[in-house]
Amino acid sequence: MLTYDLHKDRKESLYFQLYRFIKTDIETGALKAGQRLPSKRALSAHLGISVITVEAALAQLVAEGYVDSIARRG
Repeated sequence: MLTYDLHKDRKESLYFQLYRFIKTDIETGALKAGQRLPSKRALSAHLGISVITVEAALAQLVAEGYVDSIARRG
C-alpha cells in the first residue's frame, strides 16, 4: 500500500501533495509501468483522506498521462 506523509496545515492542498508523491514515485521508478494502484476507496481509507481528494489527485495524473484509468479495474 502506498504510504505518504500528507499534512493538512501545509500551503499545498492534500490532493496536490498526493499527486506530487505519486508522480515522483512514477518518475523515480518506485512505481513501475503497468503496476496497479490501490483503489480510490482503499487509498483514501489508508491515508485518512477523502475519496474526493484521491480522485482529484488521480484525475490530474491521468490528465498528464502518468496513469491510465480503467473503470472497475483498481
